[in-house]
Amino acid sequence: MDTLVSNLKKSIVGTYHGREEHKQSYLEEFVYRFNRRDMGNGLVEPLLNTCALAKPLSSTATP
Repeated sequence: MDTLVSNLKKSIVGTYHGREEHKQSYLEEFVYRFNRRDMGNGLVEPLLNTCALAKPLSSTATP
């Protein structure tokens, strides 16, 4: 657990220079990357398959 917290602090301070107004987004990105750290390129194929099989959004939405 200590290693996880240490890595999180280093990630926020080193990468984002501690910008406080976006810290929730930084935490979410860190968690996403941490949870997928061992997947390597194994995430690409399922993502592409999901994109290819997804139904397109309807064009009834107005900009």
